[in-house]
Amino acid sequence: MAEKVKTYDVGDEIFTYCGRCKSDMYHVITKVASGQIKKVMCKGCNYDHTYKEPAGVKEQTATKAVAEKPAKTASKRGRKKKDWESLQSDLNEEEIVEYAIDRDFSEARAIRHKKFGVGIVHKVLSNEHIEVIFKDGTRVLVHNYQMQ
Repeated sequence: MAEKVKTYDVGDEIFTYCGRCKSDMYHVITKVASGQIKKVMCKGCNYDHTYKEPAGVKEQTATKAVAEKPAKTASKRGRKKKDWESLQSDLNEEEIVEYAIDRDFSEARAIRHKKFGVGIVHKVLSNEHIEVIFKDGTRVLVHNYQMQ
């Protein structure tokens, strides 16, 4: 019987090594290319880095296969600064909420992130992930995360 290969997509969670935390942590997949996980964001420190297998898994398997999707005609990640500026110009200061990993932003219109600045909440991907448009590009952020 053939072994079923688990597939991953942008926004999925994966347990892997974080160079900044120096340990295996839960991450959100932020980039998939050529059928492989390329970039992840640590849920502990929000560090965006190249995907690395967790310490115990390296010996068992080289890389996880990722399901390839058909090519899209228009990319959501390719928004221009002009689009961000037009979205941002409609905002009132009262609508901007300070970002924290443990807060729920499913109803928020905009956030203020320490590193990325003001961002427009574009889409709620799941109970723990949101897509936010910042001046320098679109990012997947963790929200509503309960630290243990």
